[in-house]
Amino acid sequence: MQINSFMVRPLVEAGLREELSAGDTTGGFLVTNDDPIQSGQIYVKGNGIVCGLLLAEETIRLIEPDAEIEYMAKDGDVVSPGDVLLKITAKTSTFFAIERAALDWVQQLSGIATKTRRYVDLVSHTNVRVTDTRKGWPGLRMIQKYAVRTGGAYNHIFNLSNCVLIKDNHIKSAGGVAEAISAIRSRAQHTFKFEIECETMEMVEEALKCGVEVIMFDNMDLGEMKEALKIVNGRAITEASGGINESTIVPIAETGVDIISVGDITHSVSALDASLDIQDMKPSAIRTIQRLGGAAV
Repeated sequence: MQINSFMVRPLVEAGLREELSAGDTTGGFLVTNDDPIQSGQIYVKGNGIVCGLLLAEETIRLIEPDAEIEYMAKDGDVVSPGDVLLKITAKTSTFFAIERAALDWVQQLSGIATKTRRYVDLVSHTNVRVTDTRKGWPGLRMIQKYAVRTGGAYNHIFNLSNCVLIKDNHIKSAGGVAEAISAIRSRAQHTFKFEIECETMEMVEEALKCGVEVIMFDNMDLGEMKEALKIVNGRAITEASGGINESTIVPIAETGVDIISVGDITHSVSALDASLDIQDMKPSAIRTIQRLGGAAV
């Protein structure tokens, strides 16, 4: 998945509207007619996978289109404490206006990419494909899914229009597995794949009889999952889902399931610590970087 300025600009604009509102009270009083050009940098104070640099750039460009921005890293890079991501030359007022919004994009998206990479590395000895889910922040799903891809995993469906995904409430409403599949298949276009959540072996067997392409093992334990895999026996793509975390993903991957979808990589993320400083790094940041084993520049 790729993103571009056209895609992210509405999100960046919304972030700046929230941040600036009627103006920058502090910076606006400090900088009046004299608004000197300054140099600064965005850098990290932790270890992780960087993501979101385009959104940081767009944040700067919306305030000062002619600002000079030099990329010192790119999305997907492994970064360490003290690593500079962007060097910026802009008006002093621009730094005041964009600091928090630009950093928030980088910190949050890098947090997703970093956590995703941990999951991917944990199961790299298997053939399983780790994917995200739709769990996260409404309105920001596109960039969250971009961060997941940056971290090395794959995307599940983007929205309700991407495929037929039959869940428990659909089954209840239709009166059963076969009934739900039959009703939807009679109306859906031929290009859609069918995926269905199954909680029992009986549901797995019924779904197979109906010819679904993907069977999700919904909140099954390891024993149930292994039994379900024997029933499927290669006749459908298999997916494990439901409450999966870093301590449970390895044994699940080792069952031989094809896909593991993990909501944790988007809905429960710790940000990667990043800062923006005009001129040199501040002393407290240098101390933090040195304590973490990085080299402040």
